[in-house]
Amino acid sequence: MTGWNELVFLAHLLAAGVILVGAARMGRTWLVALVVACTILMNIAVMKQMTLFGLSVTGGNVLYAAVFLANDVLNEHFGRRAARMAVLTGFCAGLATLVMMQFVLAYEPNLYDDSQRHLSYFFSVGAFPRIVVASMLSYLLAQLLDVRLYHLIRGRTGAGRLLWLRSNASTWVSQAFDTVFFTTAGLTGFGGVIGSWPEWYGAVLFAYLIKILVAALDTPFLYLTTWRPLVPTGSHRLAAVRAERPPAPSAGETAGRKGRRS
Repeated sequence: MTGWNELVFLAHLLAAGVILVGAARMGRTWLVALVVACTILMNIAVMKQMTLFGLSVTGGNVLYAAVFLANDVLNEHFGRRAARMAVLTGFCAGLATLVMMQFVLAYEPNLYDDSQRHLSYFFSVGAFPRIVVASMLSYLLAQLLDVRLYHLIRGRTGAGRLLWLRSNASTWVSQAFDTVFFTTAGLTGFGGVIGSWPEWYGAVLFAYLIKILVAALDTPFLYLTTWRPLVPTGSHRLAAVRAERPPAPSAGETAGRKGRRS
């Protein structure tokens, strides 16, 4: 039976998809802004632990998937360079937020302040330096891998075919890398919360399954951006699809074919 968390998750996913399609319709700059916003927010939401479909997950999963989907939309409509630039922009925004918040935390709070401990929980690098470094590296490398794979698969399949395949396949591989890298580098071994092979395997499997589920549910929103009324402003996709079509026969060729038939 579906519980409250599952209903909220589906509503959250729908809201993220609608916001993404709306941002895409406005154009490339809006998509990059969405990547930046989700990158900053997911580093906060990831601190919330919850259960979905019997799996232990964090609150950052939908936001993380939204970043991957936004980069796929950028890759599809504006090319690999635009998607790569969005990844780097989001990474720099997250890093800048983290650096600026260290100065905010360094101020001595007065007697009326009640936010220091809450801000420290979300932004203090000193509390979990290994997790912070592993998380940021994992994000950057996985996103760049996703952009590269999406571009390669698109080159093989063509701009007008198998959109679902390049979106999901690139996500499956890059999310597998992200999950294994972060779980190993950030959570396993000396000083980590995972100390055995069964714990590692369970953490990787549960995290990966929820990411794959979210990626599959996100796919229809990518297709929506190819529907003419919702195509992003400035999209290059239609021109690429037209360029792949065989040229229409000329009037002379058509007349010659008719003559041969007769």
